[in-house]
Amino acid sequence: MRIGIFIETNRAHGRALLEGIGDYALARRGWPEWRLEAIEPATFADAELMRSFDGFIVRIMDDQAESALLRTGKPVIDTYGRKDVARIPYIRLDDASIAAMAAKIFADHRYARCAFCGFPGLRFSEARGRCFTIASQDYGAECFTYNGSGKVADKAIGREKIGAPADAPALRQWLRSIPKPIAIFCCSDLRALHLLNACADAGIDVPHDVAILGCDNDKVLCNFANPPLSSIDTDALSLGRQAAQLLDALMSGSDGAIAKPKAGIRDGRIPHLNLTNGSNGKKQGVPAAVLHSPLRVIERASTDFYQVRTPWLSDALVHIRRHVGGGLNATELCRHLGYSHTTVNKVFRAELGETVKQCLMRQRMERACRLLRETDRTAASIAASCGYPSAQYFAHVFAAKFHTTPDRWRRKWCGTSKSKFMV
Repeated sequence: MRIGIFIETNRAHGRALLEGIGDYALARRGWPEWRLEAIEPATFADAELMRSFDGFIVRIMDDQAESALLRTGKPVIDTYGRKDVARIPYIRLDDASIAAMAAKIFADHRYARCAFCGFPGLRFSEARGRCFTIASQDYGAECFTYNGSGKVADKAIGREKIGAPADAPALRQWLRSIPKPIAIFCCSDLRALHLLNACADAGIDVPHDVAILGCDNDKVLCNFANPPLSSIDTDALSLGRQAAQLLDALMSGSDGAIAKPKAGIRDGRIPHLNLTNGSNGKKQGVPAAVLHSPLRVIERASTDFYQVRTPWLSDALVHIRRHVGGGLNATELCRHLGYSHTTVNKVFRAELGETVKQCLMRQRMERACRLLRETDRTAASIAASCGYPSAQYFAHVFAAKFHTTPDRWRRKWCGTSKSKFMV
């Protein structure tokens, strides 16, 4: 089977999508072989060539490409979802969940002021901006938005470059105009890099004056930056696997037909495409739209600051985050800070509402839960990497908090899909 693939390779997000599609094709046992072939924009204008494919996984960027795909009558999965109401089933990142994750990390860092910086005119950017403003305000933060100096087209995604953007002067002017300290969420890692460079040009300190968070966890961009950029890991690899799985369902259950959904995302509801299987007459529910949830925030130096009254408390919280997995205890933290137990605990209680020991226990358990969710490592291995003295002690404190074992908690969590197939 020939599968046409149209996904940009200049971004880490696109390359991870391709890797996930390839993983699914390789892992499917007893499955007819998929021959994955990259197609170019010009391919969409060649009707005969388009009909030679058996299915497509693409990022649909314009109406012309969408129409060309529909004319083939072949199964298609879109991995961009530029329209909420679409004629082709799609899987895309859950912008509301991404924005909520960004707002929460800034709330955890105790910021009273937040901002959003994106690419005006891009659907995903504007959606993340709207959702981030709402989520930040729910945490009680004042929120600002960069409105840019004009609209940009969706096709700009395929031409992203690391160099200075056309609106660099407008970015610097906006940065100077907003109050500080402030935490800024950017729609992508590239935009975060643009903003970081604008801060450097404007003489604004990152992260003390401005904390910056990107999205996609493009490790090249994030580590290329100075300071390195924090980012949201959207788990695009898993998104690619799910896109291939959806195409598999369409190809095996629809006799190649594309059904037109009656509606897209509206009031939190997404219909399924009820596609009839020609061999047995049964209908197979294939989502018209799938929202893929992000994995977690990867914190680096661009957010290594907490808005607290006592200056050394920010250093304490950063040190805890970096070293709690190594078994850091209260005595070692106090020694690092150069203050007595009494002084440190007094400040922790006054500003955080918990003792040093309680803070360490909470962050250690949060780290353990994340590893249970995101990896297949054993409970004993996780206990060791989170600073617990033994697997037995980890199981004891875990049971005291969650009233179950780590393995049962993991099985229950993994039984819930991380992507939203809404009906």
